[in-house]
Amino acid sequence: MFRCRNNTPWFQHAADTQPSTPSAKLFFRPPQTSAAPIPQAGLALAIFSLGNLLAAMLPESWWMPSHIACAGFGLAFLIPVLERHLRAIRNPRIRRGLAVDYRDPTIAPLATTMPMALIVLGTYLVRFGHAGMLGARILWWLGTTVIAMLMGYLLWRFILHEFQLENVCPAWLVGFVGVLVAAVNSSTVGLAWAGRTVFHMGFIIDVVMLILISTRIAWLGLPPAIRPTMTIYTAPISLLVASYASTCPRHSPSFMLTLVACAQLLFAFVAVLLPWMLATPASPAWAAFTFPTIITATALRNALDVLAQNGWRIPAWAQWLQLGETALACGLTVTTAVVFIRRPWTRPTATLA
Repeated sequence: MFRCRNNTPWFQHAADTQPSTPSAKLFFRPPQTSAAPIPQAGLALAIFSLGNLLAAMLPESWWMPSHIACAGFGLAFLIPVLERHLRAIRNPRIRRGLAVDYRDPTIAPLATTMPMALIVLGTYLVRFGHAGMLGARILWWLGTTVIAMLMGYLLWRFILHEFQLENVCPAWLVGFVGVLVAAVNSSTVGLAWAGRTVFHMGFIIDVVMLILISTRIAWLGLPPAIRPTMTIYTAPISLLVASYASTCPRHSPSFMLTLVACAQLLFAFVAVLLPWMLATPASPAWAAFTFPTIITATALRNALDVLAQNGWRIPAWAQWLQLGETALACGLTVTTAVVFIRRPWTRPTATLA
């Protein structure tokens, strides 16, 4: 078991400690009271992605109902976050609130979920003729460009300008690796050639970020308030699996098997910690329970399809495992959506244990 410098298990470290440096105080700030916290966009991303996953698993007749339902619910969560950013242009109070968020290393990386959600939403348009495909491609390029700009900001502010290991957290996987969502959906909008470039770049960033964040957690642990973000650990390799399946015309079964095995090991690690993470008080950090589990189920399905196409016999237990992961992802997404609707963290009595 990983242990911290004071010989306590990493998952208990920081639970009963106070920040010792000014930057570490960022981890102990009170929960957001905004009507549309940035992590809410991550929930919208999850709902849009769930629509694509369910449509792929259900009969063709379910394509339209599943996408209409997920588009409606997803937009209900995404629009307030986008509106908050637009209102900040003319409202100094909102602008100051966003400025605080974008200076927080636990929140700023989650801003990439907004363009990621737009990219996935764009795939809903591809069946609506030439105009739909054009709209999907515009959203893809727009979303990818915004993600690249946000990655540049995160690199400048939190790595080049004021890097400290205690500022590193699982949310950085979203900020720096989330661009792989563009690769996952590139073939759907007819841009697989561009998605391959994103895949190769994302592969390198993925490895670097996993090493960096694992080092931070092993040595310093995680504050209770952001424990749910450990769920993000199941996403990076799963994004690589889905990206590889989507962007490469020919697949190496052995390489795919290696990737999906690593992804499933990370999922098993997260699944073991899930009760511990769910024990934390409801907060915007709960959005981390949603998209990572959905992309894991999606990646496993894609991997099984690729292996089957290459003549591999898929055991029944693998199919059941994929169904179980999908059911878990649906349950966590619905639960988190209810939490975001109720917003218990906005109540004066709400505290983070």
